Order: sequence, then C-alpha cells, then structure tokens
Amino acid sequence: MQNYEIMFIVNPAATEDEIDKINAQLEAVITAGGGKAGKIEKMGKRRLAYPVDKFTDGVYVLFVLTANGAIVREIERRLRVLDPVIKYLTVRMDEDMKRLDKIKAHRQKRAARRGGGASAGGAGVTAPSGSGGPGSNAGGVAVEEPEEE
Repeated sequence: MQNYEIMFIVNPAATEDEIDKINAQLEAVITAGGGKAGKIEKMGKRRLAYPVDKFTDGVYVLFVLTANGAIVREIERRLRVLDPVIKYLTVRMDEDMKRLDKIKAHRQKRAARRGGGASAGGAGVTAPSGSGGPGSNAGGVAVEEPEEE
C-alpha cells in the first residue's frame, strides 16, 4: 500500500451537499478496496490559474489516502465521469515521505550534536581578530561612542 494525495476541483456552482456526496462516494471506494482515507480537506472556493471548461473559479478538495494502484485507478475513473469535477491530480507521496523522514532524522542528529557542546548566553560569539579598543574601526565598521559627561 502506498500513500497518495488526490486533489480535485469541483464546479463552483456545486452545493456543499453535492461535494459531500462525491467525498462519501470516493471514501466508500477506498474502504471497499481495503485502503484507508487519512484526511479529507475541503479547501474552499478559489480562483483558477487559467480557465478550465469556461470556469474561472472552483472548489478545491484534497484527499490523503493509503491504497494500492487498483483503488487509485478506480477513483480516477470515477472522477473522470463525474460532471461536477472539473480537474483532478493524483500524486504518490511515498518518495517525498521518505525524503522528509531522512531530513528530519538528519536535523535531529545535528541538533543532538550541537546541544551537548554549546551553552546559552551568547556562547560561540567572539570578537573579530585584530579588533582594537573602543572607537577603533575594526572590520570597516564605524563605531560611535557616547560622550562622557
């Protein structure tokens, strides 16, 4: 079983009941095939980047699911024949999930290494070498000191 994200755009004239009916139908297909619907998010009405079938707006819906290829093909077939659905896109997320887990593990390892050596309170911040006393122009930066009274 692989992880997928399916985003589809519904006709902006469609009612909430129609969108909920489409979502329930797709969720039934997923569970009947042995898959699992993780998240169903109605993202709302948004402007399309370019006109699609004379529509300039659409209602975006995102499905996150775990399923096999046969289930995904059946969902795509149903989305293709549903009249209110303007467009859809399916993305397999397994490779991205592996990459994100690898990055997270690397960051945790690096944070563990840094956590043991550095302490709070500005440790690790040093003055540039060759800096003179007060008022010197070390590093090409002009420093203005307050006058004493």
